Amino acid sequence: FNTFNTTIITNNLRMALPFLPGHSTNSNLGVDNFRKPHAFDMRNGVPVFVGEEKPGIGGKALPGQKIAPKSKIVPNGAGQSAPSWVVHDRQVLRFSAYFQEAVHEKREEKYRIRNCTILYYLEDDSIQVNEARQENSGIPQGTLIRRHRIPQPPPSTISSTL
Repeated sequence: FNTFNTTIITNNLRMALPFLPGHSTNSNLGVDNFRKPHAFDMRNGVPVFVGEEKPGIGGKALPGQKIAPKSKIVPNGAGQSAPSWVVHDRQVLRFSAYFQEAVHEKREEKYRIRNCTILYYLEDDSIQVNEARQENSGIPQGTLIRRHRIPQPPPSTISSTL
């Protein structure tokens, strides 16, 4: 028997027998999945409790539990099949920038304009800031910010007072 046939037989048995004491059918008749789900998954080498996401014994939902559908949010063929670090490998956005540096040592100039290049790496969302070196300038130049991910500031909470 396959699962479809056992479901039909189970439903027909329930309808055929009266609901009298001693004549009730077993609700597990035809069910072949009695596996107990695990409560922990390994994510990045760390055990994480996922008990509230897992169904009960036999795949049935526990009382008060809502099981997420097994279908994907993104339909097949619509999303990227490879991870972003593979899709955007060796892709870099380059921006030309400048900033003003205040000069306190000389009376002739109040500020100095310094040109730099901002490199944004798409594969891992990291950033690097470089300044072109000039010989005999006496200013520390080269890499201003090494390549790494810079965290975004927390969102500001704007409250309106009426």
